[in-house]
Amino acid sequence: MTGDRDWAEREYNPRLLVPDAARTFERWPFLAAETRRLHPPLADIRYGDHPREVLDLFRVEGATGTVLFIHGGYWRAFSKDEHSWVADGFRDHGLSVALLNYPLCPDVTLADIVRSTRTAFAKLYRDVLTPAERGRIVVTGHSAGGYLSALHLATPWADWGLPDHPLAGVVPISGVFALAPLIDTTMNDTIRLDLAAAGELSLTGKPWRSRAPLTFVVGGDESAEFHRQSDDLAGSWSELSPTLLDIAGRNHFDVIDDLVQPGSELHATILGFALGA
Repeated sequence: MTGDRDWAEREYNPRLLVPDAARTFERWPFLAAETRRLHPPLADIRYGDHPREVLDLFRVEGATGTVLFIHGGYWRAFSKDEHSWVADGFRDHGLSVALLNYPLCPDVTLADIVRSTRTAFAKLYRDVLTPAERGRIVVTGHSAGGYLSALHLATPWADWGLPDHPLAGVVPISGVFALAPLIDTTMNDTIRLDLAAAGELSLTGKPWRSRAPLTFVVGGDESAEFHRQSDDLAGSWSELSPTLLDIAGRNHFDVIDDLVQPGSELHATILGFALGA
């Protein structure tokens, strides 16, 4: 659906549904700084020429796998540095945690971000992770990072010199995968999608190219369109037998709190994929 700007803004601008969203994401940098203080990462590992083409790795001695987290912000805000705290959810389970930076719109296009994300994963897999760390990799991401995490399954990794199926699991959180509705939002003033680019870059209706267990996650309090986006890509990629996780009481911003809550459904899903449970 395009052309109805009021509808698009209501459905796709989560700050309208969560007016106190700043309370959630303003605490992220403080939590992240404490994580880096206690567990300094291998920081700013470069994978490209753009200043933001860097990643961090919170390495665990004797790690048996890796969780890769990709931040959100509608491809125009935030960074890995506010999200270091995600590592706290998995380090004690013997998993290294990587966090990815990527260039932002409008400095680059979404197509550029797609290329950066694929380049980053290839670099991480080939040159950064140990054989044990790359043995079971789970990719997860939030919002814009939800799209970028699902992108890993739409990538022919053999073209990048990697195994065809390098992942143990993918968990997109609150992602947008069919992009045309974003054209009629204020976010698109920065993202700068047109119908041609939205069609080319959308994942829904495109074939998956790499197989892995797949769970889509959406907060129960998110808009109907955020739920539909995950439902539709799950249907499009039904051959992967994806599951859908609707987390009651969570909105678009606090849904990722469960990444560091042992026993939560989101944490258990990622842990299960990473540990082969």
